[in-house]
Amino acid sequence: MPKPVASFFTENFTPTNSQDSTAYCAETTYRDSVSGVTRVFYPSGYLKQFVPYADVRERILYGTLTTWYENGVMRTKEDYVAGKRHGELLTYYPDGTLKRRDQYVNGRCGVGTCYGPNGVQVPYFTYEQLPLYPGGDIWLIEELARGVRLSSQELDAMRKERARIMQPGQMSLKREVLVELLVGEDGRVASAKVERSNADFLNNAALRSVENLKRQFVPARRDGEVVVCHYLVPVSYTMVMPYRPPSNPPPAARLYRR
Repeated sequence: MPKPVASFFTENFTPTNSQDSTAYCAETTYRDSVSGVTRVFYPSGYLKQFVPYADVRERILYGTLTTWYENGVMRTKEDYVAGKRHGELLTYYPDGTLKRRDQYVNGRCGVGTCYGPNGVQVPYFTYEQLPLYPGGDIWLIEELARGVRLSSQELDAMRKERARIMQPGQMSLKREVLVELLVGEDGRVASAKVERSNADFLNNAALRSVENLKRQFVPARRDGEVVVCHYLVPVSYTMVMPYRPPSNPPPAARLYRR
């Protein structure tokens, strides 16, 4: 069974160490070789988050995920089954007043209720809103794909990869890099890293394409508040087999007159 693992990070999720007085600490304890829980602590040492996993490595949630304000008041309580919200989602104001009550079934939210700080019901608003790039996800993916520019070394690596994996008669092959963006509260991309890739020669080119995005995101919101968000986006590239004229071209067509 794996030993408990601790990691440290700043408020903006930048990795740091235990010597940093502003660091948050995430401590993961395994129940067995697969399942476990992660406890996240404020820099003050107070418990911030309790996250139960059916599979720690695959990040499959199972159980009641709970968060607290630093003053010890519960902030959220949400139930998960097999990685999907299933059951109640409750959120609270810092004084303990109920802010939201939603009911989920297999990841789908039914009709919920939202409340103001005075406990009076207010118009309903979505719990989570992902960052929005102007033009939508389709435009974002297209802009990233168009922005891929390979260096001479990357082109050489691409040619070797193409020669190695493309089959006779196959004219093109799609490669993809899954990039994780850290979108700040101002809508700017604070950082980017490769989460998964099936073509190493594309990794750096994909990150450069992210740096060259022309517009800012509308920032993410959680329970009505602007938040920092990790956002996954695929960057695609199509390798095309270069045209080669046939080695034995057919004889030229003859013209006949009637």
